[in-house]
Amino acid sequence: MFKQRLIEALAIVAIIILSVTGGVIGYLATNFLLAIPVIGAIVWVVLSIVAVFIVALIICGSAVRLHDAYREHKRVKKDAEEETR
Repeated sequence: MFKQRLIEALAIVAIIILSVTGGVIGYLATNFLLAIPVIGAIVWVVLSIVAVFIVALIICGSAVRLHDAYREHKRVKKDAEEETR
């Protein structure tokens, strides 16, 4: 039992170390690429487009959930009115 928990703890530590290492490598690679003017401009344009689409998806998702909640409310209200008749 102790051996299994030790292996699990070491696996978690290894995953954390790999995540941090990947983040640092990604950060350094991004900074290196952004230092090149042409690539930096392309990256900023792509990131801006992606950000706009993400915001649009969040807004559309919220609107769809609001619409679904309204339809459910109307359905429940209609069912309640039918039961009272």
